[in-house]
Amino acid sequence: MRSVTAKPAHGQRSASAPLVPIVARYDVGAHVVRVTRISEGRYGVAVDEEEVPSTFGTQADAWEAGVREADRRNRPPDKP
Repeated sequence: MRSVTAKPAHGQRSASAPLVPIVARYDVGAHVVRVTRISEGRYGVAVDEEEVPSTFGTQADAWEAGVREADRRNRPPDKP
């Protein structure tokens, strides 16, 4: 039987340990990209506090999507 006071193995969280959201903020031109850990292995992104309607498996993928969205917002509108 495992001791109740035993520490979790390296790299494992205890069942009672809360998932701490990681928030990273990046300035991309005139925009602010915010990447947030939603759950283990899921990240969300917002550009200028407007959520991008997708989640991503890595922080890097979320950041990349945020940068692409910021770049898209910087482009001039298409001419008709």
